[in-house]
Amino acid sequence: MKKYGVLKAVVVLQAICMIVLSVAVIVKLSPFSDDPEKHDPDSETKAQAGDTPSDSDPSRSEGIAATVGGFPITAAELADQLKRQYGDNVLRTLMVHKAIDLEAEAQQLTLSSEEEERELAAMMDGYDSEEVFYEVMKEQLGMTKSDVEEDVKYRLLLEKIAILTVNLSEVEIENYIAAHPEQFADRLRLHLQWIVTDTKNEASDVLDKLAAGDSFEQLALEYSKDANTSGSGGDLGLIDLDDPFYDADMLEEAGRLQTGESTGPIKVPEGYAVIRVLERQKTEGLTGHVLYDTARKELALSKAKPLSEIEDDLLKKYNAEITP
Repeated sequence: MKKYGVLKAVVVLQAICMIVLSVAVIVKLSPFSDDPEKHDPDSETKAQAGDTPSDSDPSRSEGIAATVGGFPITAAELADQLKRQYGDNVLRTLMVHKAIDLEAEAQQLTLSSEEEERELAAMMDGYDSEEVFYEVMKEQLGMTKSDVEEDVKYRLLLEKIAILTVNLSEVEIENYIAAHPEQFADRLRLHLQWIVTDTKNEASDVLDKLAAGDSFEQLALEYSKDANTSGSGGDLGLIDLDDPFYDADMLEEAGRLQTGESTGPIKVPEGYAVIRVLERQKTEGLTGHVLYDTARKELALSKAKPLSEIEDDLLKKYNAEITP
């Protein structure tokens, strides 16, 4: 998979995740949450019914979030720290989203389900399935499916706003497509396993054992020096043949293999590799209006203001102010 694209998406999602988490915690620890009974019109009734917190529970009566060595960290301290660290980012995100909504309405900009699905599909590129993608987003970033979809919505709307005033000719778009064929052509990806050894002889031994019928997964566990994959059978996942994160010679060798075939030893920066192809997956390139629209958008964004500047312009246009 294109790891530089994925890394960019992950960084963005991590930032959003931190903001969302901060909002949740700040709200939960706000004065209206520290002591809900102070703001509950039925609190007196509950008190009479014996539903008040126990006086013997200091963490509830004093708003203690945690203790270390018997010393308390109060909920107020936690909320204050979160607000100081993330409050500005949280507030800006909320303000920008509101400004995007207003501008999209003013310019009559909308998103089609096809546009959103296409963007999500691009983000999922390289994951085994949609379910795996959302599981990773949840486990690593704490983001739900709806969180990811909302991020996509606002990003696509902001991009539409950014390119509203960018005028492109048919010739410019056609030239852009011709100059970047790799972005739009058919693509072959391979699901690879590997075993990395220190010496060529060790790699040859691995090949001999594979030929004798030994399990690739077990050999990866026994021989591979790659701690990140040895425990999972040497699984590297789906990889583009031009992926810059992997050795070009190794990928060239892999491209010659059919499903289930192995080869090696291959000299790689980490040592010597034995590889096996689990799956060959061909992704069809873009054609028709999808190709044209995608190329136009990419070229227009390259000529438009940076999105951060567009955000600033929108906040200024709609008189955004932070109340002291």
